[in-house]
Amino acid sequence: MSYAALSILAVITCGSQAPESKESVRLLRDPWGVPHVLAESDYGAGYGYGWALSEDRLTEALSGMWTVQGRRTEIEGEAALGIDRTFRLLRLTEHAGAAFDGYPTVVREVATGFAAGMNDYMAAHPERVPSWAEPIDPTWPLALGRMIDFWVPLRSANRQARKIAPRIAVPSTGTGPEHYKTYGSNGWALAPSRTEAGHAMLACDPHLPWKHEFQLHEVHLRGKSFEVAGAAFVGVPLPVFGRTRHVAWTWTSNSPDNTDVYRLKLVEGDRLRYRFGDEALEFEEREESFELPDGESITETLRWSVHGPITHVDEAQGYAVAYWFAGFGLTDPPLQYAEMLRAEGVEDLNAAMGRLQFAHFNLVTADTAGEIEFVYSGRIPERPESVDAKQPLDGSNPALLWSRFIPFEDLPAVRSPKIGFVQNCNNRPEHTTGTSADPDPKNTPEDVVAGGPAETVRSWYLKQRLRAEKKFSREDAVALLTDGTMIPHLTLSGQLRAAWEKYGESYEHGDAIAPDVDRLLAWDGAPDLASGTPTLALLWMHTLNGSQAMFKVALLQRAPSSLSEEDAFAMFDALKEARKRQRKLLPFPPQIPWGLIHVIRKAGKVFPVATGMYPAISLMNANLDPQKASLTDLTCRVGSAYVALHELSDPPVSWTVTPIGQTDRKDLPYTTACTELFAKRELKPLAFTDEQLAEVQTTETLLRFEHPMPR
Repeated sequence: MSYAALSILAVITCGSQAPESKESVRLLRDPWGVPHVLAESDYGAGYGYGWALSEDRLTEALSGMWTVQGRRTEIEGEAALGIDRTFRLLRLTEHAGAAFDGYPTVVREVATGFAAGMNDYMAAHPERVPSWAEPIDPTWPLALGRMIDFWVPLRSANRQARKIAPRIAVPSTGTGPEHYKTYGSNGWALAPSRTEAGHAMLACDPHLPWKHEFQLHEVHLRGKSFEVAGAAFVGVPLPVFGRTRHVAWTWTSNSPDNTDVYRLKLVEGDRLRYRFGDEALEFEEREESFELPDGESITETLRWSVHGPITHVDEAQGYAVAYWFAGFGLTDPPLQYAEMLRAEGVEDLNAAMGRLQFAHFNLVTADTAGEIEFVYSGRIPERPESVDAKQPLDGSNPALLWSRFIPFEDLPAVRSPKIGFVQNCNNRPEHTTGTSADPDPKNTPEDVVAGGPAETVRSWYLKQRLRAEKKFSREDAVALLTDGTMIPHLTLSGQLRAAWEKYGESYEHGDAIAPDVDRLLAWDGAPDLASGTPTLALLWMHTLNGSQAMFKVALLQRAPSSLSEEDAFAMFDALKEARKRQRKLLPFPPQIPWGLIHVIRKAGKVFPVATGMYPAISLMNANLDPQKASLTDLTCRVGSAYVALHELSDPPVSWTVTPIGQTDRKDLPYTTACTELFAKRELKPLAFTDEQLAEVQTTETLLRFEHPMPR
């Protein structure tokens, strides 16, 4: 594919100008709306991105910052009190502010420039500023970058505390009922020995909600001391999934046991103090005011202990409940990330990760030297073996106050294995490659890998594909990364065939389901938008799997010859029920085309999406809630959030797409450009060098502004 080069230049002068401190930043937009910020300074890189992001997603960025500060009641009223209370307890903005002056210059410059860029944009475009907004502080974007570290731990703590305390509010994802969880991610890397071009490749495919604080925005930043391209959470000044010239990385969700719940004994007759060993300690206590849209406010008393935030106090029973999070109180995640940006390779990246400033998430990475790596990473306390941390702990016992953590180099990892690939699709580390290079679970403490499936359907399928191919071309790698095959069908069809041949005649509704059996057996699992078979397959699998999102691999691995009559009839009953559910959605046609229900709705348009979804999952995917009863309610809201293939070559080469696109503004020319590509499972080039930028059509804005920081 070729792209005609075109540059349209606009010059914008921002804020007041001091001659001795003027600076200009080139802001180039490619055809898909990706901002390429080319700056003379790190402050300028932050400034340009703050301006560019504000053009695309100003309200979403501000909304995230208000959430992380615990100020959503100012927008939504008393209904947001629960989530505001949670984030006031976490104190993320406060911790970022306390550490800000000690951060490396690059962090302070990028954050300060980012805030200035957003503020100048708001001053220049007051008509686009929400009524509740105000100029932002540089610490707010840094605090927002920490939010993802608490998404999973908050849920874990709520589960542990269910017998002694009510749940606290967690960020809404807008993705359907609580039991139908569709989160996950794919990440894999190929060694040079497994690619035709002879250099490493990294594939990135995080699966996240496409809403508010979890939205991703693609950007390329070039400052004085760094250059990075990738996807940032909206409102955060640097990409979290990304690449430099030397190294690329991605993350997948994991489940280390690094969240604890403590039951604290109150001092009798004194609600302000609690027992800790031989001492009686005072709670840190603070009055917090939550402002409402009408000018009124709600005041509450919040408390903290040596174990973390107090989420519940029962004076009658004489106890309080504290939530301990591995990420609570950390101030150096920006420092760790700054070191990652400067990494020359995987070894440097590991040195930065050794700070243990990210509470969880697996790391998959590759570099230009050909090193590839998977690490089951996280900040995990070294607990005594006798401690059952899955139950509430005794908060009065000083021995249960964690101060030592498992070193990064001791976490389960697979580094440059002979087979030439690593992968993680939320599987446990002993299922990384299927070879002896995988960590032995007997050598892994239970606290490290505390939850999650041993193997996921995605990792099971991906490993087969990675092993089958001798050497990958770029086209091969893109095809695998964007694979839309509905994986469970590949083995369920064989089970259905065997069950039908053996037990079909004895099934009382055999004649009724026979046409649908024939359709499923003739289908190859491809998400054909014009066909009704993928729709039927989805509803069948959803019913067969008990309305749960994820199949267990063991069910897919059943030998067809081993199926009993009970197993067979369960498959047949599920197919009969699937046909019923299809008629509820659309009573008349015998089939509902996949492209009618599996859609993204954006900017007044409807985009049929050629991927699978849970439980008929594919590697690249988009998910909706299949329990909705109306066609107009069916819209994908979660799934592949940033799909990228990075070649660790010279010059760097990347192919990417962001499903929700760069903006929801209907007046911008690129609003639906990325969504159209994603719906067809296509990627676009992400330019990194000046030569690559010259090959694509761009529009250019020259931002001129005052640089207030010493250089």
